[in-house]
This record gives sequence, C-alpha cells and structure tokens, in this order.
Amino acid sequence: QYLEMNAEKLYREWRQGKMSNFEYLMQLNTLAGRSYDDLTQYPVFPWVLSDYESEEIDLSDPKVYRDLSKPMGAQNPARLVEFIKRYESWVDDTIPPFFYGTHYSV
Repeated sequence: QYLEMNAEKLYREWRQGKMSNFEYLMQLNTLAGRSYDDLTQYPVFPWVLSDYESEEIDLSDPKVYRDLSKPMGAQNPARLVEFIKRYESWVDDTIPPFFYGTHYSV
C-alpha cells in the first residue's frame, strides 16, 4: 500500500508539472526496485519516437511518435512477422520460445 500511495503522489505531482518526465520515470524505476547499481535491474525508459532518420523532427507531429499500444517488435508488419517466425521456429529443451530476447547474459 505504501508503494501505491507513493506512485499516486508521484503521478499527481508529475501531472501538475512539479517534476520533469525524466524525474517521474526515474522515481517510478526506483519504486520498482531498479537501480544503476545492478545491471540486471537498470532503470528502463520507453522508446517514444518512431522517426530516427529525419535530420529534424517536429515534436508536435503525432507521426514522429511510436504507437505505445504495441510492443517494439510490432511497430511495423515486417518486424512483427520476423518475431513471430522466430517464436514459432524456436526449438530448445531448456529455454522456452520468446518474442523478445535480452542482451544481458547470466
């Protein structure tokens, strides 16, 4: 319940403009137990842009933002097909199939 109260307070303060987007996301990461001290629990931030090719982007144009209702692997049809193909063809006795891997190793 303590975490819920803190999350609600953070949300209110962020909505009221009392903290930046970065500060808000860092606080949420801290509440979730993430830290710069542990590579496996490093803070995470959403990828919000979709245009990484233009020299300049207009941040008021909705087309420069990715569709946050979809995971990164489903942002375009070709990418989604590749992830589904990998998932369906995965064969391993110890690791179950997955859509998105990680770059961390154990």
